[in-house]
Amino acid sequence: MYEHIIVPIDGSQHALLALQHAIRLAQNETSCSITLLHINPHLSINEVAIGVDLIALQEEEGRLILSDAEKLIAGSTIPYQAVCYTGDPAQLIVNKAKEESADLIVMGSRGLSLFSELFIGSVSHKVVQHAHCAVMIVK
Repeated sequence: MYEHIIVPIDGSQHALLALQHAIRLAQNETSCSITLLHINPHLSINEVAIGVDLIALQEEEGRLILSDAEKLIAGSTIPYQAVCYTGDPAQLIVNKAKEESADLIVMGSRGLSLFSELFIGSVSHKVVQHAHCAVMIVK
């Protein structure tokens, strides 16, 4: 049923639960692969951080977050790749899913209240609205 699943990883417990669900789904398929996708948001800093390479720190944090997720999937026989980008998380998740012809995006929910979602909007809400494929939100 599924050939390719995208799992956005942000280091949260919700994202790791989403990965666990994706692994269970992929294990039931004969040829399903998973892409672990971490997005570093663009930094908007008004003051200069002297002597600190914030981009390098952000990239290192992304690698550590993906490394933790890879530990969950590494024990399985599921083919996977782990990638990291910088930009708007919702837009890049939707673009990557379309680019890779993903069948499903499995992502965690941070549980924003309806009030917060109306005014701020969540990444998961934006992905649901714009994805070309099915989206599973895991709580």
